[in-house]
Amino acid sequence: MRSAKAIILSDYVGGDTAASGGAGHAALDSFRALRAKGVDVRIIAAFGGMPDVDPDRFASLGSVDLREAGPTGAALAIYNPRAREALAILLAGEDPDRTIIILHQWTRALTPSSIGLLGRFRVMVYMHDYFWPCPNGAYYDFRQGTPCDRQPMGVRCVAANCDRNGRAHKIGRLVRHAALRAVTRSPTDNRLFLSISKHSHGTASRLMPDDRHAILHNPLRITDRPPPAEPRFDFGYFGRLEPEKGLADLIDTADRLNLSGLFVGEGAFVETIASRPRLELRHWQPRDTIAEAMRSCRVIVLPSLWPETWGLVVPEAMQAGVPVLVSCRAGSAELIERFGGGMFFDPSTPGDLERKLAHMLATEASSRETMVQDWVAFADFLSADRHATRIVELAAETWSLDLHARA
Repeated sequence: MRSAKAIILSDYVGGDTAASGGAGHAALDSFRALRAKGVDVRIIAAFGGMPDVDPDRFASLGSVDLREAGPTGAALAIYNPRAREALAILLAGEDPDRTIIILHQWTRALTPSSIGLLGRFRVMVYMHDYFWPCPNGAYYDFRQGTPCDRQPMGVRCVAANCDRNGRAHKIGRLVRHAALRAVTRSPTDNRLFLSISKHSHGTASRLMPDDRHAILHNPLRITDRPPPAEPRFDFGYFGRLEPEKGLADLIDTADRLNLSGLFVGEGAFVETIASRPRLELRHWQPRDTIAEAMRSCRVIVLPSLWPETWGLVVPEAMQAGVPVLVSCRAGSAELIERFGGGMFFDPSTPGDLERKLAHMLATEASSRETMVQDWVAFADFLSADRHATRIVELAAETWSLDLHARA
């Protein structure tokens, strides 16, 4: 078995703004877990400032978020020369037989032009979304408001007007996807796709049956079980305020049940929420303030309509000691199945969200039945050590590479 090191590659790392997301936190948390395990690992980010890491282990490609690049953004989303050239320089001296690339987010700056440089390396592709198999990234028809059932890049997929931003945007994403396929013709043995839940693993392995797949849960530091809180809102929602997140049904449910609610995030439903006197809207908040805000709610709801790969809000709410009501389409619903801590509902069943939310709010008994049952097992399941150990094991099992041999 050969000794090896790891490079975490992502559009961005960390971040506490509306433009950031769980992928940036996951990349940083994974880096810290691997370092604590003694792995020789460093980070390359396409854009953004340096996270809280050893400066010698961080490099930036000096690119920008292409969503903010104006009219040139569409072309750069396929070929971003600045990011490609900078990445080529950083990877030039790396031994492909002793280096594993762990790829996180790639659609906002790295693009297929940079992905093409990875063909000589072993690559773990972290599936925060479905952009690798699916042009619109969600495997969800935004126009019909339903999960997709098409074969990506098949005739029905190419013909479908399924993108959030319309047909013209879909065409651009089809071109980008064709470019991705063109630059990733290296042997599939060089790639391992890491799904972050059982649910998303099932979707990814079905869409890419010829590739290697494994499950790797995001790490989250779980402290001691918190004491009971004194909430002032009936429910809370934390995340993007967009239709595929199930916001319309949640707001309608709040109206019918006359509930108070806290919404933290930004997106298309800002004005709708602001127009409801019993709903409070707060813009994006730093990660270290989220637990306190969650504890001001009796129940946290994740009502996703799309097949969400994970849903960080669920373990964060469980950690904060707040019961969770989560869509069965979200990957993190498996935490409720394993450890308790809430209930899940089926968004395809009319009224199921309303019934389950009313039940959870109705009695103290429902609070007891939705508590995390085994706190120690819950903490271990999402521990940094378990996460890092899994990556080390996968490197050894898949490519006979020993990430422990170099610290």
